[in-house]
Amino acid sequence: MVRYFCLLIVLILVLGGCSGGGEPTEKFTKEDMGIVRIDNGQKVHYGMNRTDAEKVLGTGQEHARGVFDYDFGIAVFYRDDAVVAIRMEEESKGHYQTTRGAEIGMQIGEIKKRYGEYDPSPSDDILEYFYDNKKGKFLEKSPPKTESSDIFIFSSMFHKGQADTFLFLDSYYASSGK
Repeated sequence: MVRYFCLLIVLILVLGGCSGGGEPTEKFTKEDMGIVRIDNGQKVHYGMNRTDAEKVLGTGQEHARGVFDYDFGIAVFYRDDAVVAIRMEEESKGHYQTTRGAEIGMQIGEIKKRYGEYDPSPSDDILEYFYDNKKGKFLEKSPPKTESSDIFIFSSMFHKGQADTFLFLDSYYASSGK
């Protein structure tokens, strides 16, 4: 239940237009929207088909249409059998990290080192990045609600200064839940 509450909070903040100050200048690719198994280096990322993702994650348990839970605190959301959102929670610590090396338990400064300097949302408990894949640049604030999947979103949630949830998703999923 806590997982769904956290996801709901992130979606509200994403759709609500949280903004940041500095603008990262590097690229943010589909592969950056992913996770890596620490034990064998296998990756799951945005756009990957479900069959390939499950070769890395194992078989998931569907709890809602297109939403599958996997071992070690990983949830993946599929649209047309392709990965469109990935959620990492506390249980993933020691098993998975992001493709840029961020892990659950890291402090906000460590996340910024991997994803670029960016002022967090008004809350010290959330750090968000919005990347326009079509234009090839980071956005300074949350994009408007859209049916386009061209905006990539990476959100980190923190508890007592340490990352406890990572969420990768596209703007269409953030707007529609599908």
